[in-house]
Amino acid sequence: MSRVLTIEMLFPEVANLHGDNFNITYLGQCRPDARIVRTRLTETPAFVTGAVDLVYLGPLTEHGQLKAIERLLPHKDRIEALIEAGTTFLFTHNALEVLGARIRNDEMDYDVAGVGVFELESTLRMFGRYNGKVMGTVPTVDAAHPVLGYKSQFSMVTAPESLPGFLTADRGIGRNTTTAVEGVRRGNFIGTSLIGPLLVVNPHFTRALLAQLDPDSEPTLAHESFALNAYEARLADFHDNRRWHPFERVQHESKQPNHP
Repeated sequence: MSRVLTIEMLFPEVANLHGDNFNITYLGQCRPDARIVRTRLTETPAFVTGAVDLVYLGPLTEHGQLKAIERLLPHKDRIEALIEAGTTFLFTHNALEVLGARIRNDEMDYDVAGVGVFELESTLRMFGRYNGKVMGTVPTVDAAHPVLGYKSQFSMVTAPESLPGFLTADRGIGRNTTTAVEGVRRGNFIGTSLIGPLLVVNPHFTRALLAQLDPDSEPTLAHESFALNAYEARLADFHDNRRWHPFERVQHESKQPNHP
């Protein structure tokens, strides 16, 4: 890569839940030469006017989602063009919902249009939080090193089957409790409801992401031995059937558990 690797972190003053912003801290440690741009709500995103290699948005409060929609909606065409051109995006937890068609919240009495990049909708149930684990393979990493993550969310996402997922869960649920398809993957856009932080918890996936961002450089993981050892311990835990609760399973429409 002849120019400086540029990573844009959107709206960190409101998109900062679950410790997920350490995804960018860790990327910065892996690539200390990278330029990290932290764009506030009052600022025009760097991806609008210049070249950015990775655009990141992390978990938001419900009010933060609405503010993010307001700020990103004028740039819908630019976002779609960048996705089509192969720019890498990483939207974690409920950030993905911002780019969908609608967000509904009956308990707080709102039904708002999202940015509309993806044909997905989310429904919030403030007193119906889902907590659980997810394990599934992704095309960029060998099957021996599945992506591991966690869900802690008020909302469930629905989308047409034709919209490709980030992964298909071998254990745990996907976009909602009736599907194993989790998140969205379109080109180099990655949207996932998983928290972890994803890049810290999954060093093999992070290595593949670094290689994608800069194919001309050998990807190097910060704190590599610690990251890999922690992953192996976590993977063993995820392979232990005793660690999985019956509700951490995809259900049939009849709501009966679908045992893996």
